[in-house]
Amino acid sequence: MAMKNNKTLCIICNKDKITYLCEGCSKNFCLMDLTRHRQLLNEELHHIIDDYNQFKERFGEQKPNSHDISLIDQINQWEMDSIDKIKQRAKNCREIVTELLQTCINDTEMKFNDLNEQLKQFQQENEFNEINLNYLRNELMKIRQELNNPSIISIQQDSQSFINEISIISLEK
Repeated sequence: MAMKNNKTLCIICNKDKITYLCEGCSKNFCLMDLTRHRQLLNEELHHIIDDYNQFKERFGEQKPNSHDISLIDQINQWEMDSIDKIKQRAKNCREIVTELLQTCINDTEMKFNDLNEQLKQFQQENEFNEINLNYLRNELMKIRQELNNPSIISIQQDSQSFINEISIISLEK
């Protein structure tokens, strides 16, 4: 029985030999050239691994640098400055409201004391008429209204911010 020829042409040495198919490149290699082909693939893999390791090292060094920390510090400083401005504005507004309320109380108290003196005077002198009584009644009503409805104080919010807004701009690579 004749032996079947199972030899094919090697892509490297161009000799008719027993060859092995490389699944990656779909080429036939003799055993010697297949070994050399595998060595080249291994060398290429090692180059890729070296490139990877170099990149990994550089990537590992990409810790926040002084510029990154400076940006965070700037944001923190903006936050503290803004809070300080808000606290100062709130303190000023509280002081103004307190002063206005105190002025209102003082005015009402002065009117109340003045009315008290007038009442005493009318009572002591026993000299009054309907006009005087209407006047006293109206004054008492005014003082009550002022006490029940203190001066109109309201808060006005300005839509123009006194705090500088910040935003982050990322430059795409």
